[in-house]
Amino acid sequence: MRKFPTRLGLLIPWALAAGCGASVTTAPTRGVIKTTKGQACEKALIVFHPTDSKRINDPKPLAVADANGSFVVRTFTTDDGAIPGEYGVTVVWPTATEAEKPKMSLFGDEGSGGGGPDRLKGKYGNPKQPKIKVTIPKEGDPNLSIQVEE
Repeated sequence: MRKFPTRLGLLIPWALAAGCGASVTTAPTRGVIKTTKGQACEKALIVFHPTDSKRINDPKPLAVADANGSFVVRTFTTDDGAIPGEYGVTVVWPTATEAEKPKMSLFGDEGSGGGGPDRLKGKYGNPKQPKIKVTIPKEGDPNLSIQVEE
């Protein structure tokens, strides 16, 4: 009986230490996404992919644009921003479909459903060859502007 508590006593500090790592600081990042003709890209999904090979497995900050094309970036929690650094940006802008209309269901998926095909036809969807690149400074970027061609 004595061996179990001793082993458990050794495992607990090790497990706690394994969960502790360097804290990561995000910088507040928000902006607007519009077409080159000035149309807001409502419901566009914007994903930031770190370009530094050392950060390839880092979390990918993301945002979804509202009706005005405005977006607020999140990495770990709502509106926390992005880790400062260089990013390639992908954008997918779904077309409106019947699936977006609220529905009632026995399975609890009210209002769920994705959008239709990408209005940008995949032009901005390749993270390995991003057409948009941005740098997020340590203080963040409250006025990030992204333009896409439809």
